[in-house]
Amino acid sequence: MIRLSKLITEAVTPKFESIKLKYKFKDYAPAFDEETMKTHYGKHYQGYIDKLNEAVKEENIPVVMGERMSGIKTILNSVSQYSMKLRNNAGGFYNHTLFFNGLNPEMKGKLAEGEVEDAIKEQYGSIDKFKSVFKEKALGHFGSGWCWLLHHNGQFNIVTTDNQDNPLMDVVYAPGDILIALDLWEHSYYLKYKNDRAKYIDAFFKLLCWSMTNERYMVDQY
Repeated sequence: MIRLSKLITEAVTPKFESIKLKYKFKDYAPAFDEETMKTHYGKHYQGYIDKLNEAVKEENIPVVMGERMSGIKTILNSVSQYSMKLRNNAGGFYNHTLFFNGLNPEMKGKLAEGEVEDAIKEQYGSIDKFKSVFKEKALGHFGSGWCWLLHHNGQFNIVTTDNQDNPLMDVVYAPGDILIALDLWEHSYYLKYKNDRAKYIDAFFKLLCWSMTNERYMVDQY
């Protein structure tokens, strides 16, 4: 006999879902090729989401959805108490959501004349200098992982994390609000750029949505 309480729990447990892209996969070319985008979004990203929902159910984790992805953030903030399955896939879901949401093939990497750009220029001297420092940090990361631009106490910081870890996790000490997320896993660039991570990073900046970066910065500010 199936208990009523179990049916009720399963019926109301919210599930994490992928963000909806505003553009077609082919629109990200030539920076990101259509096949890579299709596989990255439809296979890798979706795979993390499916396994995350499995882990949430298996470990009976309470999820309360809210604004600004508060549901997944709550899990990430205390991820050390859960399994590696949950940690890897919660990170995979959140990281990829930020990554895809931060791309805009229509803007083609053009600056948005926002406050974040002025603040970056003040700290790094110029946007080009910032890109150079960010690229160097990303190239210096060994193996799979992520490169992040963080903002904390009025300062920017560029850090990397392994695998699907991110700065929100209580197992990672990198304080700050995430403004830019760059996927360093080979599945995000190998079909087009092979092992040339440098070219991939340059291509990333041709798709980076500075309006979204500024929006994240402004939320942090006010």
